[in-house]
Amino acid sequence: MLEAWEGRFFITFAAVLEEKSFSGAADRLGYVQSTVTSHIRHLETTSGKKLFHRLPRGVEPTEAGLQLAPYAYQFIQLGQSLQDALSTSDMPSGIVRIGALESFAISHLPHFLTGFLKQFTKIKLHLNPGLQHDITAQIVNHRADLGIVPQAPERDDLLFTPLIEESLVLICAPALQERFERLGWQSLHECAFISFGDQCIYHTYGRDVLREFDVELADQLSFSSIELIKQTVACGMGIAFVPESNVTQEVAAGTLLSLPLKQELTMTHGIITHKSREPKAAAQAFIQHLKSFYAKV
Repeated sequence: MLEAWEGRFFITFAAVLEEKSFSGAADRLGYVQSTVTSHIRHLETTSGKKLFHRLPRGVEPTEAGLQLAPYAYQFIQLGQSLQDALSTSDMPSGIVRIGALESFAISHLPHFLTGFLKQFTKIKLHLNPGLQHDITAQIVNHRADLGIVPQAPERDDLLFTPLIEESLVLICAPALQERFERLGWQSLHECAFISFGDQCIYHTYGRDVLREFDVELADQLSFSSIELIKQTVACGMGIAFVPESNVTQEVAAGTLLSLPLKQELTMTHGIITHKSREPKAAAQAFIQHLKSFYAKV
């Protein structure tokens, strides 16, 4: 079987997995769709397993596809590491796959990325947003080179390097703050708790804080976008715990206000990598410069 595996087939497999469609993978790789289909068919024939379920809109991996994924990524990363080792250029090159919370990426990454990409013109970044458990799974399954998460995962196979401490604030609409000033925490009982969902660390932290004040909210709303969370809170639909950096402009403008907490609620964002895998040169450059950038902040 080994002689039938080729790097280009694994690259195509990873592209289909990430794009969730053959056409999307073809667009990314610069192939016609029939080439992508041929590569996946070759892998399926060689492995004797169906790797993707064809859906009306896109594809999703089968159990065999999920089993193949970490090996495919390791194959790709090994090839990149070999290319780095044999390269005569001092400039790192290649793709760096990064998992990060959308809320962190919006507030903290743009200023860093502008300078980094100007300096490292041969590096391409693939950013995959997700919640902490999603990002951790990406690293464990070798689908990402590094992740940026709001707290250290409780796993022995991952390394966590602290980057920046972030404060969480409880935000609401101005009208709700007026009621809060009159009635206190009981004024929140009829509110909805707005978050990224039960798996979101902000949701978990916020729920625990509210329980300290004996607040049980009437409803729960989940959205996948920090912008949508902010807009629904501003409209008076509920309250939310979000990173302070995400609402600096809105608080300054008065469209969102923060409610007082007994003590500051913080978390430490950091980089996670897999202990068993040495980051390739491009990923090492990203990590080193990201650490340096936040050391100066």
